[in-house]
Amino acid sequence: MNYDNYIKIPIVLLSDTNVSSSGKLLYGLLVLLTYQEGYCYANNSYLADKLNVGTRAITRLLKELSDNNYIKMEFKHKFIRKIFIVNEKNTSISLDYKD
Repeated sequence: MNYDNYIKIPIVLLSDTNVSSSGKLLYGLLVLLTYQEGYCYANNSYLADKLNVGTRAITRLLKELSDNNYIKMEFKHKFIRKIFIVNEKNTSISLDYKD
């Protein structure tokens, strides 16, 4: 089975009423994108295209996930950022990164 074709959403997030359904889908996509390196550089346009939503919705959803400690973002420049999955909160998924 090729796991690169699936997204994974932990039960703790699935039952979290503070995160919208779209936020949960975005989280699953971010888990997939961060799998190799432990972070991703995906911009809002790319994420919006994948989820078929607008870029403003992605901005709102990223803030929602960040505010609820599911992701962390580090900004290198104004429009370049790294997105990390916060492992401590999401104990139901394994993020063993490949070397």
